[in-house]
Amino acid sequence: AAAVIGLILLATHGSAALLAIGVIGFIVGLGYTAPPLKFVYRGLGEIAVAIGFGPLMLLGAYVVQTGGTIAAEPLVASIPVALLVALILYVNEIPDRRGDARAGKRTLPVRFSSTSVIAGYRVAAAAAYVVLVAGVVVGLLPIPALLALLTIPLALQVSRGLRPYYDNPYGLMAIMGVNIKLHLMWGVALLA
Repeated sequence: AAAVIGLILLATHGSAALLAIGVIGFIVGLGYTAPPLKFVYRGLGEIAVAIGFGPLMLLGAYVVQTGGTIAAEPLVASIPVALLVALILYVNEIPDRRGDARAGKRTLPVRFSSTSVIAGYRVAAAAAYVVLVAGVVVGLLPIPALLALLTIPLALQVSRGLRPYYDNPYGLMAIMGVNIKLHLMWGVALLA
């Protein structure tokens, strides 16, 4: 279905940029679990999700709406979105790490210690805010985009909840919910 929609968009809004975005998206989507790429089994699932749900989606929408052009603004706006959506997957993989390891999925929580996984969350979440502020400072994002900074308390709540609930899947579920809310509220603030 996605390929059909992509072909329709390509036929009606055709551009080399849209074709490239579609091909990369198709490869990322199939390669997430399918051989030979199997990104999720190689510890690249989070990166694949970030690329697919961040730059590819935002740039794809921008290209369709602008008749084929690519610009720095949507790329910069997509980076925090990409990081935060990858963090949804990242945190959701924590309680699955033992089962994933048995299944051969080498996700980041499987590969790294709890201390490294928690530090990774904090670095990626902080990077989302740094990119936002930098984008505004250099003029690629409008000043009202800073409304997304209002989500910092949600990011802190997730960050503080990871250590005490790391080995408690039921306790971690509430933290996972806040993490999803963080991504949602960030998107709403950025859209506003």
